[in-house]
Amino acid sequence: MKRTLLIILSVMGAAAWTSVQAQLIDVNFIDDSINTAWGGGNAPAPAAMSGSAVIGSAGDVWNGLGGFAYSAPPLGATFTSGPLVNSLGVITPVTLTLSAPNGSYDANSVGWNNFSPFSWASLANEQASTGYSVSPYAVLMASCLVANSTTVNGTVTLSGLTPNGAYDLITYNASDANETGGRLSSFTVNGVTQTSTYDGATTTLINGVDYLVFAGVTADGAGNLTINFGNLGVSESDFNGFQLQGEIAVPEPSTFALVGAGMALLLSYQRRKALRA
Repeated sequence: MKRTLLIILSVMGAAAWTSVQAQLIDVNFIDDSINTAWGGGNAPAPAAMSGSAVIGSAGDVWNGLGGFAYSAPPLGATFTSGPLVNSLGVITPVTLTLSAPNGSYDANSVGWNNFSPFSWASLANEQASTGYSVSPYAVLMASCLVANSTTVNGTVTLSGLTPNGAYDLITYNASDANETGGRLSSFTVNGVTQTSTYDGATTTLINGVDYLVFAGVTADGAGNLTINFGNLGVSESDFNGFQLQGEIAVPEPSTFALVGAGMALLLSYQRRKALRA
């Protein structure tokens, strides 16, 4: 009986991800080490985005990722996620690891006389916490990873994708209204580099201003895809979040039925064992 159970459980594990379907994964970063460590304060508190951005639909679920570790607070952010959910809230096999050399930042910093135009109509509104939010992207554009190092860029790596699978990727970059001359945020994926310049005033989504599109990027043979961000000292790069669309594995209904049958069998065996004891 024990051997039978082990076989069933092994089959369940092998069949856990059996269907590959086109899906959308949405991620926004919510940590705020710079304001926390250096007294900027923030309003509103970071949260998970919801709904659509460049792509997607109303009610879409986002992964709001925070709780990062910092090697030299507020700098050196690192993080490894659990399984990410897709836009329908279904768990996927995709996970994320990140490294941001200059930590994380919330553009809504009440103590530093600046604000996010995506969140507030003015500095006075932000400081008085009135009128939030002025755009549907306020949460997405509130917090960001920061890379402003002269020696190392930041990275976000996705794992658990379809090996050699093709994806469309949208990266988002915007910070606060204190953007003298515009802030150049550079991203490199699959060896292709694009730079987006946020002007500190735009409150709508404009390609090349607060987001970039990487069409048809591919995961490697192990199912990994890395996003590099930063300019190595030329300008601070901000990375607020991203959307990834393509083929991702999901559990089929038959898998759930198999799991349920296996658990029922296991409980029945444990019950009989207890009665014999």
